[in-house]
Amino acid sequence: MMDTDPVFAEKRLRALNASRQKSLVSDADKLLKLARQLDEEIASNSTDDLTPEELHKVTEIEKLAHNVKEKMAQSFGGGPEVRQAPVSLDGPMLQ
Repeated sequence: MMDTDPVFAEKRLRALNASRQKSLVSDADKLLKLARQLDEEIASNSTDDLTPEELHKVTEIEKLAHNVKEKMAQSFGGGPEVRQAPVSLDGPMLQ
């Protein structure tokens, strides 16, 4: 069965991580583009108040930043493996 095939499972995990990475890069690119646009608009704005369009971009930037943060924390197949130390870290026992 495909559910128990380790080769299929590994390929599936790689595909999921590749898809997550592609989406992460796309969101980060959008985030950078929006932030630059907003920066330019604010710099050319003669008032200290944000326009409705600028406020909308701020909201979009916040959502994208949250999505990027979540995707960066995700990993399909688990993270780094933690192994036991090969030697005792307790030091010599005193008698």
